[in-house]
Amino acid sequence: MSVTLSSKSGEVGEDSVNLMASDSRPKYGWRSHISVWWIGAAAVCLGFLLLILILVVVAHNSKALGHQDSKCANVIYSLTADRDTLRDERDQLKLKSINLTEEMELLQTRYNAVAVSRDTLQEEVNRLNLSRRDEPCHEGWKSFGGKCYYYSPSGNTKNWESSRKDCKERGADLVVITTKEELGFVIQTYDTIWIGLSDRDQESKWKWVDGTIDLLSNEFWEVGEPNNHDSNEDCAEVVRSKRKFNDVRCDKRLSWACEK
Repeated sequence: MSVTLSSKSGEVGEDSVNLMASDSRPKYGWRSHISVWWIGAAAVCLGFLLLILILVVVAHNSKALGHQDSKCANVIYSLTADRDTLRDERDQLKLKSINLTEEMELLQTRYNAVAVSRDTLQEEVNRLNLSRRDEPCHEGWKSFGGKCYYYSPSGNTKNWESSRKDCKERGADLVVITTKEELGFVIQTYDTIWIGLSDRDQESKWKWVDGTIDLLSNEFWEVGEPNNHDSNEDCAEVVRSKRKFNDVRCDKRLSWACEK
């Protein structure tokens, strides 16, 4: 009796176990499936969000890079234009420099030709003066190089205009110096003396009383002269100690030399 109960009891126990097992499986299985589904959905959403974020970043960077490339292109274009402009200006300056150099060389050639012509003419004048039959100078006049010279009396001084007037009254004019030899002859008498050179008609354009332009200034003027020191030095004197010309005021009183 007890065995039977035991046996039944065992059967009941086995069924109970099977029933409990059968009941417990569905209870926990559907929850597990739901959790997996949510995790998958969340992963998919995160993937989409990450993809969208990546696309936004890429688009932004592409736009920034495009803007930067456009800005760089503008800078390069501007620099290129500036370079071309500077290159054109350089070429124009080179051309102007070449033209100026050619003009300078042409002017130098003309100057040299004029200087040669001047020297030739001067030599011819000197030759004619020497070959000219010497005529006796009037009393009180000195002869040199075929010309006659008069010197003002010692102690007698006049301004430039009055000195020239005296020469004209004697049928002459203030001395015109054309050679170093003539300069050496003229300065033998006085320490300083008026000569027939001035720029009274036009400032800085020195002209002799016979109308010729002073072409020997580099040879005969003192260094730094004429300088128009007091803005009114329009007449020329000769200083014996320096054997050079100097510009002074025309109202200065000096000895003078006439020539005819």
